[in-house]
Amino acid sequence: MVVDSHVHLRDFRQADKETIKHGLEVARDSGVSGVFDMPNTDPPIMTEELVLERLKLADDVGVPDVFYGVYMGLTSDPEQVKRAVDVYRKFFPRVVGFKLYAGHSVGQLGVIGVDKQSMVYETLAQEGYNGFFAVHPEKEESMHPKIWTPNSPVSHCFARPEGAEVDSVRDQIYLAVTRGFRGKLHMAHVSSPKAVDEVVKAKNEWIDISCGVCPHHLIYDWTKMFENDGIIWKMNPPLREPGSPNRMLQYLKEGKIDWVETDHAPHTLEQKTGNPWMSGVTGLASWPTFIEYLRRHDFSEDDIDRVTYRNIVERLSFDIERNTRHLKDRRKDYPINFYAGLESELGINVE
Repeated sequence: MVVDSHVHLRDFRQADKETIKHGLEVARDSGVSGVFDMPNTDPPIMTEELVLERLKLADDVGVPDVFYGVYMGLTSDPEQVKRAVDVYRKFFPRVVGFKLYAGHSVGQLGVIGVDKQSMVYETLAQEGYNGFFAVHPEKEESMHPKIWTPNSPVSHCFARPEGAEVDSVRDQIYLAVTRGFRGKLHMAHVSSPKAVDEVVKAKNEWIDISCGVCPHHLIYDWTKMFENDGIIWKMNPPLREPGSPNRMLQYLKEGKIDWVETDHAPHTLEQKTGNPWMSGVTGLASWPTFIEYLRRHDFSEDDIDRVTYRNIVERLSFDIERNTRHLKDRRKDYPINFYAGLESELGINVE
């Protein structure tokens, strides 16, 4: 069974995109035993009050066979970080850890600049935090937002270049080491082989770090954005150059990337194809496709278990029950099936 450590189940003021109830039902029917929900909701999950509201929503929907955990978001305010540590200690493992946005993404929770990020690491170190700390690694100063135009969807890939991810990964490693951070650092949805190289180098220097990769960065490159529906492939971080997905897949097989996480991000069709051209793709209902994709690329069943379940629960140091159940196709629950072409190539039934 699968644990998806990176999903956006929306709800709150974004229930038109997805509710926790719907997301957990899709997860259950798609073979997922646990999900970890991101904090860039509306309002963002920054306080104990909102954590409790979020957990109540999850507990009230009646899907007990899918573990629901949530990340708290962090700011550069030391007092907010200290309060978050208290909440984590009170509610772990339901609060699985923290999320830092090193660059602006959906939700505008970016903690921009190394000086402000440094404050976060210093405060976590002072508080003796040793839990999980996921980072969205894109460096704002290395991005070029003025390049982006919806008339040329691929321009998004150059507005948020590979170098912005690599620079940010280096920043996070530097800050973790120099500020005495003792937690479990994680680079979320890494899309760049060069960024993975930085993580591997840090691991070889005995730094406690991991990284995850999204299926879309294993399967597609930026040529998708030249197609007629190219605008729907806008995401953060973007698709990378041709050849990059093959290298990322090889890195996953070699164990240089620790696990697969979908970054499941539901938006309405209108928001994806028109102003504001939201970033993000859905993936929660496509886990059976992803697993078959790995099989077709010579991942053994043990390899698949390692990168979809075992590495995650071992790193976070708590167990999530493996649930075996009859799968139900939920792909049509979302306005776009981003993996329809892949499913056709694999010979998976696409109705």
